[in-house]
Amino acid sequence: MIGELRTMTTLLLAFALAQDGFQPLFTGSVAGWVKRGGAATYTVEGGELVGRTAPGTPNTFLCPPGVYGDFELEFEVKVHPSLNSGVQVRSHSVGGYRNGAVHGYQVEIDNASGKAGGIYDEQRRGWLDDLVKRPAAGKAFKSGQWNRYRVSAIGDRLQTWVNGVPAADLRDDLAIYGFIGFQVHSTDSKTPLEVRWRNIRIKDLGVPGAQPPAGGKWLLRTQADTANWVHEGTGRDCRWTWDGEGLTIASGNGDLSTRESFGDSLLHVEFMTDDNGGEGQANGNSGVYFHQSYEIQVLNSAPRGPLHNECGGIYSVKAPDFAMAFPAYQWQAYDLKFTAPRWEGDKKVSNAKINAYHNGVLIHREVEIPKGTTAGREEGAGNRPIRLQDHGNKIRYRNIWIKPL
Repeated sequence: MIGELRTMTTLLLAFALAQDGFQPLFTGSVAGWVKRGGAATYTVEGGELVGRTAPGTPNTFLCPPGVYGDFELEFEVKVHPSLNSGVQVRSHSVGGYRNGAVHGYQVEIDNASGKAGGIYDEQRRGWLDDLVKRPAAGKAFKSGQWNRYRVSAIGDRLQTWVNGVPAADLRDDLAIYGFIGFQVHSTDSKTPLEVRWRNIRIKDLGVPGAQPPAGGKWLLRTQADTANWVHEGTGRDCRWTWDGEGLTIASGNGDLSTRESFGDSLLHVEFMTDDNGGEGQANGNSGVYFHQSYEIQVLNSAPRGPLHNECGGIYSVKAPDFAMAFPAYQWQAYDLKFTAPRWEGDKKVSNAKINAYHNGVLIHREVEIPKGTTAGREEGAGNRPIRLQDHGNKIRYRNIWIKPL
């Protein structure tokens, strides 16, 4: 009978979660979760996630698997009165940025400052919304007690509530997706201090770029989509290798271009670099071209130089604002907005422009490109194909979609 009641309770809970779209993010186990940063410890006790400080160590973060873009997150938290904490959202850790430091939006958990529920940009820009204009929000936090948080991230709008009181309300487009992380803050206390979380649940509303928006279409998703591509300059059908998931460059067959031509557009591209390059050469080298003229560099890189020789760089024009490259053999993503140059007859009256997100972080904002990049075709009017470069490395591409604007 007891077993039947437990089964019924489980089913009712699952039904309730399904009704409002929320699912547990923490289910009583942290198997598969990743600890980043310092050496604080995490345990599971009585269905609660418990973080404990360690003296002299940097901020520590325990991160559930996966990335989240648009979502609603709810949790309850209780923190030692002497301890600061937070929850990271749309956050990242990559080797090229501050040696892998966790960085991104943090929802503040703080007993004393009056900023609980504010949004801090960890390891990047500092306070984005410190609740100075909404002091009632900071007062809603109850020191030493359980506090209910709600976080909404939809598009460029980030909002928080603490115990039902509206707190931060921010518009910021620097990151559109990333991981979630539960922070144990650094401290000099030799006595471990605790922060506890429970009832952590999330309504996942999707990661931008995962599907074409209305009016968009796939250029590469299945093997049949290879018919959308021809070899640059020859018009031959695609001879790169379909591996069941995407295309791998078959070196020596040359660049690929779309059969169709495009002008202003949104483009989503997923790629994986290799680490094969000769001595003194860049590894994992390829590129994505708009108009066959303007290259966004694809490269297995840490920061290498002041201009272009870095993954995400606009070749020979500008380095990315943030070095967001993943290591070789991991899938990465570009989300790009291209504005074609404008011409009046033979005279160019405005330059091409690119906005670019790399792995969810804005690395170029409305960057003008004064001329075709190195190895690109000469600029020209009208629509032109998208081009993928064969630079001699076995780079893989998948899940490419475009939306003409």
